[in-house]
Amino acid sequence: MRADIERVARRPFNILITGETGTGKTQIARQIHRLSARAGNPLIELNCANLPEHLVEAELFGHRKGAFTGADHDRRGLFEEADGGVLFLDEIGDIPLGLQNRLLKAIDEKQIKRLGTNHYQFCDVQIIAATSRNLPTMILNGEFREDLYCRLAVLTMETPPLRERRGDIPAMIEGFLRQAGDAVNSPSTQYKVYEIKDDALALLCEVDYPGNIRALRNFIYELTSYVNEEEPISIGLVQFALSKLSYRVGNHANGINYLHGGVTSPDIGPPPTIGIKNTDASAAYSFLHSIADEGDIVLPPEVCVLRSGETFKQWTERAKRCSIEAARRATGGTMRSAAERLGLTRESVKGYLRRTRRAESNVLFDLQREVK
Repeated sequence: MRADIERVARRPFNILITGETGTGKTQIARQIHRLSARAGNPLIELNCANLPEHLVEAELFGHRKGAFTGADHDRRGLFEEADGGVLFLDEIGDIPLGLQNRLLKAIDEKQIKRLGTNHYQFCDVQIIAATSRNLPTMILNGEFREDLYCRLAVLTMETPPLRERRGDIPAMIEGFLRQAGDAVNSPSTQYKVYEIKDDALALLCEVDYPGNIRALRNFIYELTSYVNEEEPISIGLVQFALSKLSYRVGNHANGINYLHGGVTSPDIGPPPTIGIKNTDASAAYSFLHSIADEGDIVLPPEVCVLRSGETFKQWTERAKRCSIEAARRATGGTMRSAAERLGLTRESVKGYLRRTRRAESNVLFDLQREVK
């Protein structure tokens, strides 16, 4: 990958980076910029999946005052901000089809036009685009313009998933442990260094992480939350944490879910689980995993419990939230992938989470008021 980065960084052409979510496409784009001839000029980043069509257009090309409701002043677009440098368009596969024609002209002729004007201006911008989607398939389905793809993919790079480069995992774990220590240390506290035992490290290198590097980072952060100062992360702790997730062990031919009896390890017990006695939580998790088939999402055992005084509607909202969180863990941690797995839209998923958080806040407020 370093050789590929150096190869494309020496050339001033547009670059397309492909790969699964969480494989480090953004970090690669930043490294390409640092090694390129444009390193002294800005690198401007935009995630195309986070904005609706009219806002993406305004972000890219800017607008004049009065161009649309809320445009109360002239604004430079990201093409203008990146003039002489690099514009990184993350998740380019999510850019609306109607906007692709304007983007094509900006890339091909290096000319952009602000919203609300008829004046074109020249912008010398190198484009680095990234996507976790299959653009050739989208082209066949009429969802992505082939001519835009050809202009973006002058040079190409593919970031392999973490399961295909397990030799990188130990160094990544070391870095994430250091980050976790830096996050909790302060000048007034003793510096904490997280350590991990060799057998636990070996086990972590066997796991398939559906969200790749991002999922590995989050998993390491969670492991550090269980240990005290100078207490190394043990294989029992790793086994317990894995038993709560739908991760698989990569070196198993059948790719079965990882159970391994880890939740019953004597040196680590499960954290408190609302609605289930601690002594029964391990057995509940193990049973649910044992009856799950490949591709199933295992929900937390507390979903099976209707709490004292809880109405059916309250339980339903809680079950929805647990299902969404389980789907996010199983599909790599992104809202979009969880929504696709559940057959919902991303907006509806966000709405479910907002409503459940609001309901929980109201319950907490009522309890506090009763205590007072």
